Amino acid sequence: MPVFDVGFRDWRGERERPWKRFWVIASTGIRLAWKNQWLRRMLFLAWLPAFYFGAMFFFFERAMEEGVAENAARMVIGRFPDARSTAAQVLRDGPPDRQRVWSYLLMTLFRYPQGILMVMLVGLIAPPLISRDLRTRSHLLYFARPLGLTEYIFGKAFVVGVYLLLVSTLPALTLYILGVMLSPNISVVYDTWDLPLRIAAASMIVIVPTTAIALCFSSLTEETRYASFGWFAMWVVGWVAYTNLTVMDAGRFRRSAFDAPSRWTFVSLYHTLGEVQTWVFGFDVESDRLRNGAIILGIATVLSICVIFRRMWLLQRK
Repeated sequence: MPVFDVGFRDWRGERERPWKRFWVIASTGIRLAWKNQWLRRMLFLAWLPAFYFGAMFFFFERAMEEGVAENAARMVIGRFPDARSTAAQVLRDGPPDRQRVWSYLLMTLFRYPQGILMVMLVGLIAPPLISRDLRTRSHLLYFARPLGLTEYIFGKAFVVGVYLLLVSTLPALTLYILGVMLSPNISVVYDTWDLPLRIAAASMIVIVPTTAIALCFSSLTEETRYASFGWFAMWVVGWVAYTNLTVMDAGRFRRSAFDAPSRWTFVSLYHTLGEVQTWVFGFDVESDRLRNGAIILGIATVLSICVIFRRMWLLQRK
């Protein structure tokens, strides 16, 4: 009597429907990422800025009740150097209204504390998602099952997207709801009904390109540390290049580096995302810089997706 019965057997279990198969990959990745203590700490830190901006919402709403909204707006806006040109738009057309101030505060939340946390969070989650499978040859086990390449990649992307929603979209929506609750009457909903839609759009602008780029780095190597290095190096080099070029321009034209928008936004993915998000929240952005930013994000996303599919398709055929 043989000890091991080697051979193929009919599958007697229940198969998932094709549109649900990605969830097998996604749920596994979400559970594995949650075991990381640093990830849980980052999720906790992601909510601290929301409390800070919540205090600003409360301060501004109280000022509106007392008729000193313009003075309050001047105190709560313009605290971040790169946002000074946008802050000027809030007060450009007379006394600020609730919609403009709220949009500015939400835009600032996305661009600064949540933007930096996004870079750190994705750098912690995304690099091992595909590279670990390549190193352990787990992808062969996945593709030996009725699982397509698209379902595999979408499942990996869903892992990153879920955690990005937790650090960007959810705190922003909570902040908006808090602002509605702090307002004196329900008419605030009529004034700011478009802000949840702008929050969703700004979130997608961050989630889609960053997830594609991060998974692209992960698919190019079997070593997670190389993928992590490439991810962080892209942001650091872009930021340093943008800062140096902007300061050089400021010295040449004898003005402050933050008095006017820089023409070097395209060299930094962080500032490119910020420009498009600024437009999404209803503030003016030069058409050339907005168009260039949208083109850069679109090309980076499409190119990254093509590289991921090409890389995994070649590995699948081996």
